[in-house]
Amino acid sequence: MNNRAWMPLHIADYLADTGHLTATEHGAYLLLIMHYWQNGCLPENERVISRIAKLSPEQWEESRDMLAMLFGPGWTHKRIDAELSKADEIIEKRRAAAEARYSKGKKDTSDANAKHMQSKCSDTGALPLTYNQSSSLRSEDARASEFEEFWQVYPNKVGEPAARAAFSKAIARASLDEIMIGVRAYVDKTDDRQWCNPVKWLSEDRWKDQPAKPPDKQQTPSKPNGGFSHLQTPQTREEYLRSELERAARSFR
Repeated sequence: MNNRAWMPLHIADYLADTGHLTATEHGAYLLLIMHYWQNGCLPENERVISRIAKLSPEQWEESRDMLAMLFGPGWTHKRIDAELSKADEIIEKRRAAAEARYSKGKKDTSDANAKHMQSKCSDTGALPLTYNQSSSLRSEDARASEFEEFWQVYPNKVGEPAARAAFSKAIARASLDEIMIGVRAYVDKTDDRQWCNPVKWLSEDRWKDQPAKPPDKQQTPSKPNGGFSHLQTPQTREEYLRSELERAARSFR
């Protein structure tokens, strides 16, 4: 399979050479020269040539000589051969240029890596740290795991992609422990159910608030009923009977 995707067609020259052809012969000739361009020649068998031209046996017998006048011996074509030589030359030059650029780029990369590895830190004399892709991937996995831990606890699960980005910035300002202590304290609040948007909570470092859980409200003893105050304090049977007699005596005065 060649890579000649297009064929040059000089309109003025074509019309000058094919003015004697019929419409059917124009179509047949174009099919023949396109096949020639793609394959570099035409078959030796004229029966095959007629099939390439899409001509019936009767049409081929009628138009064969007119078409043959446009070709050389053995159905060769000098003009197409010359254009093929130019095209192959151009293709070869482009291929060589591409290979040269690739080789140069590969050599430059190799030289740069060699210089980088040979260079040493002026203070310690140690080789510089090189980028470790596997370490980067492990770091990303760890960051994702830390976010999942945070996301599982945070009560207002809205805008996860934005929250994930905000968490990546927040974890650079604080440790995971600090954030998790803050978020758990935030969840423990009993007097607030209007949960903050997670992006805002992370961006504003809300974990630093660490709100404490409010103390349980102490039940205040109910005031004793004045009419039954005598029942609030434990009494003996004798004390109870004496107080009832006194209350009855006051009622009849």
